[in-house]
Amino acid sequence: MYLTFRTHNSRNTIPERDGHRGFTTMVDECLREVKRAIIEQDLAKAVDGTKRCLDSGAEAKAVVDAVAEALKEVGDLFECGEMFLPEVMRSANAAKGALGLALPALSDEGGKGEGGKGVVAIGSLGPHDIGKTIVSSMLIGNGFRIIDLGTLLTPERVEKALKEGGPDILALSVLLTSDIEKTKRVIAKARETGPGIRVMVGARP
Repeated sequence: MYLTFRTHNSRNTIPERDGHRGFTTMVDECLREVKRAIIEQDLAKAVDGTKRCLDSGAEAKAVVDAVAEALKEVGDLFECGEMFLPEVMRSANAAKGALGLALPALSDEGGKGEGGKGVVAIGSLGPHDIGKTIVSSMLIGNGFRIIDLGTLLTPERVEKALKEGGPDILALSVLLTSDIEKTKRVIAKARETGPGIRVMVGARP
């Protein structure tokens, strides 16, 4: 299936490599390519574009922001019926590929998000991490600091994270019906450990 969708300005520019303006133009073009690749559901181009962005000197935060913007565009296309679930999942997979490079680089730059709007501990109850990764990128892009709890989350790991990291919100990804009971135990442990914790669950059991 071929789709018609909006894209950001794709005009090619030739960077002036001997000045700040040329550097900015080159980085901006790389970021636009990453966004286009995600919207066009192209994993290889998303990964290649992210590598070139980072190699060109782009901040990892800028790449994460670009991914978040692309995913918002994908969401808008889905809501207005111009994109369907299989295409959304391919875009999500492309975003995950880009974030697989950008998020470790972001950690090297000094953390996962600035934390101006709060701290979110996020984890997946099952073995899948695509939803967790995408939500993390969008939260980082909107000023939250992220504590990544990984996959196959347990009540004990949540307890440890709440005691050590002091998050404002616990975000859980639940995809399997078999994980619902474990989710209840994780939430109960979270509320026992941090009575004021807010819990956010994304699920499609």
